[in-house]
Amino acid sequence: MNIRIIDIARMAGVSTGTVDRVLHNRGRVSEDKRAKVEKVLKEINYEPNMVARFLASKKSYKFAVLAPTYSSGDYWELVCEGINRATDELKKFNISTEYFLFNQYDRFSFVNAINAFKEKDFDGVLIATLFGDYVIKLSKELDAKELPYIYIDSGISGQKDLSYFGGDSFGTGHIAAKLLLGEIGAEADIIIAHIRFKYKEISVQMKTRERGFMEYMDSHNFTGKIHHIEINPDDFTKSLGELENIIRNSKNIVGGIVLNSRIYELVALLDKLDTDLQAKIKLIGHDAIERNISGLKNGKISFILSQRPELQGYDALKAMGNYFLFKQLPQKVNYMPIDILIKENVDYYNNYKL
Repeated sequence: MNIRIIDIARMAGVSTGTVDRVLHNRGRVSEDKRAKVEKVLKEINYEPNMVARFLASKKSYKFAVLAPTYSSGDYWELVCEGINRATDELKKFNISTEYFLFNQYDRFSFVNAINAFKEKDFDGVLIATLFGDYVIKLSKELDAKELPYIYIDSGISGQKDLSYFGGDSFGTGHIAAKLLLGEIGAEADIIIAHIRFKYKEISVQMKTRERGFMEYMDSHNFTGKIHHIEINPDDFTKSLGELENIIRNSKNIVGGIVLNSRIYELVALLDKLDTDLQAKIKLIGHDAIERNISGLKNGKISFILSQRPELQGYDALKAMGNYFLFKQLPQKVNYMPIDILIKENVDYYNNYKL
């Protein structure tokens, strides 16, 4: 029988997380729950023997990770911290990872990372899906080689990925629109700010979030005007003037949203306006990174939507490991919780540690 962790959890009457902690001897488990799990393991003669046979075989696995470069406090730092934590836990099973990093605003950098990855042999790969067309092309090559891969950050439908771990980007767009309409009403102007550097790239996640956002607006009688503004943090003169004109000419409160983790860039730009204009805009952003949390706490951002980036990376690598070690097939789609953060609850959210 191909008995999975979820089956053991059901037989023992505990959570899958409890079973995982018992099997890998990590974290806290009450004596009562540990006894229940160990009783089931003994009855089915499952995990202990399988682990022993694996360790005796000396077999090893190496996984590649295609992910963006990051600076301290960035969204992708949190994702990679989760991957690193899972790697540390799987080391005893002779599992290792190697990163191939790329500039998330430069598709040519992504191609270079792919080429470097292809020069080596791996058993599986985790892929950050920022550049959709290139990811699909790579996926087809991996399909031909029968090399399993897992998507993180944003899913791409119609592919043969082993699994996806990340947020429901379309659903997040819906939630963002609902929250913003509650703040500004259906007749107000809305600014969708695209923050870019050298290359004008829009990720799969951003496109999907915007589709969800617009679909909600269209289906909820939104009659205001939506302004798309491109902000260059290195030269904000043009975008600052556009922002000022929109806010000054609006009779109502204006809504503002950034579709990736960089709402802090819009906050910094708005700080250059008169305080009376700053008071006329309500902002919603994504991802609980430090710079966004600062804007939330000082009242410049109304809401932050977060999708547990550390947990994404952690769960994705653990799923790949379990697939090879225990022949455990993960669910095709694994959505992270969509957490709605405000200044009154963000400290409790920050207390959570993976």
